[in-house]
Amino acid sequence: MDNQQINQENFNENLVMKTKKKIPKSRIVAMSIMGVLGALAIAIILMAIIPKSYAVELPKADPSYIYIYENSSTAKATIYKDSDEELYNKLMKSFDNSFSQSSLSALFQKELSNKIEYDYLGTNTKTLSNITNENQYVLGFTYADYQTLTKNGKDYVCEELKSNGSYENGVVKFKTLWITVNNVEGVSEVNIYVRRVLPDSEALYAILKISTKGMQSELSKTITNIILEKA
Repeated sequence: MDNQQINQENFNENLVMKTKKKIPKSRIVAMSIMGVLGALAIAIILMAIIPKSYAVELPKADPSYIYIYENSSTAKATIYKDSDEELYNKLMKSFDNSFSQSSLSALFQKELSNKIEYDYLGTNTKTLSNITNENQYVLGFTYADYQTLTKNGKDYVCEELKSNGSYENGVVKFKTLWITVNNVEGVSEVNIYVRRVLPDSEALYAILKISTKGMQSELSKTITNIILEKA
């Protein structure tokens, strides 16, 4: 065997020995930490992108007009879909945006989860005057035709009204929604009052309250500016 062959074999043996050497524990730990940090970075990016919605199922039809109440049951301004198109669209866009934020922001505010609650308040009980006295602003969505309240894509049935034959087996139909708005930074409670009336008597009605959450500071500013424009 010549020297060249011997040197080649020695080289191959050294190479095999090197590949068999164990990776240092410190390097394994460092690689693990880098993997965890990488996964965490990806999760943070996704949460910053993915929106968190607190929205309630509202009618697909737009309200014909919107009353704006400010600490009074007398409307401060009325915005019509047809004749106030620019203000109407601005208000509706701000309203829709108030129910959405990034999942990351919701996590930091400990508001990542949200349980939307439907509560029956009784007949002829909660009035517009009560609601406006308790909140900075109230939006009154008024629809041209009767709308049906839905939940999870199905007609919502109020068990308390189901036993009352006058209310068509508890299916909730309405023309008016009252929505509370308050200038609060961060996530706050939003209440939507459904005024369920009997088709043959506007004087007889039942009130349901839907509770959710929202980010209303920008919506509040939009309402303030609209009131000034309409004054």
